[in-house]
Amino acid sequence: MKRSTLGTIALLLTIGAGVVIVLIGNRIVQKRAEKARQFSFPDTGAIVAISLVEKHGDTIFRRIDLRRSQGTWYIGDTLEAFTQPVKTLLHTLSAQMPRAPVAPPAIRNVLQFLRDHRIEVSLYFQDGKKEVFYVGGPTPDQKASYMLRPGSDQPYEVFLPGLEGYVTSRYYPDIGVWQPNLIFDARIADLQAIQLDFYGAPLRSWRLECSMRGEPWRLSTGEPIDSFEVAQYLLAYAGKFYADELISPDSLKGLSPLAEMRVFLWSGKTYHWIVYPHPTSTLHYYVRLLHSPYFTYVISKYALDRLLYDRQNFLRKTT
Repeated sequence: MKRSTLGTIALLLTIGAGVVIVLIGNRIVQKRAEKARQFSFPDTGAIVAISLVEKHGDTIFRRIDLRRSQGTWYIGDTLEAFTQPVKTLLHTLSAQMPRAPVAPPAIRNVLQFLRDHRIEVSLYFQDGKKEVFYVGGPTPDQKASYMLRPGSDQPYEVFLPGLEGYVTSRYYPDIGVWQPNLIFDARIADLQAIQLDFYGAPLRSWRLECSMRGEPWRLSTGEPIDSFEVAQYLLAYAGKFYADELISPDSLKGLSPLAEMRVFLWSGKTYHWIVYPHPTSTLHYYVRLLHSPYFTYVISKYALDRLLYDRQNFLRKTT
């Protein structure tokens, strides 16, 4: 009798354990399935960093690391990111959702495409949590993007409600999209000295200096200046000064520089760049930054000619 009772108890325990294992297993499978189709993260205010890595196979093609500090988003540690693309990305992360799982006949091709060409998106949260997913190209109707969670073999068509298009382009780690084409950031009160050297034309070159904050400006050569002309010139320094477009440094090959400019701030910071002729446009220059980051830009003559004064413009007129 005792042996029969013990056997019954053992059988019940075994059945109970089996039920628990099945339930736990089902919950694990269910959670994995839920995570496999989770591509929206509504609490974007808790995101402190975003990594966008474009890969072709196992090769990194390009990468952008965004981080938030005191409400401002930066690329790396120092470059302030454009506000609008960050807002667009955060809105996309909060609102995008699966439209449908990729149909079984197409899964193999979509997975192969994601292995060959993908953007790996990593989100870092204040509480230390990390979320990762892969973004592929557009669906055939151009209204969704293929996405996949690590560890899953089921890709999804993910769309953004209200958007007539796909979202892949919002994840491109292209520096020209995320970083403003900033030449310098200085206001009149920030300036200690400005120096412009025209290549091959020393008589056109000049250096304006201010010995103390609030003191009058003067030419380093000591010549008498037209204070009104200097004041008019300094109005160009009103904060952030942007170029039009980021280009490859290879664009400068074979070009001779026109001028070199330095802007010295009271804080000790120096902005330094070289101006080159544009090989095909009479309305633009090329600009190569020599302060970090060492980018090359296209900028309109209309914008930059405000800075490229001849020394003669500053000299006091005699009658």
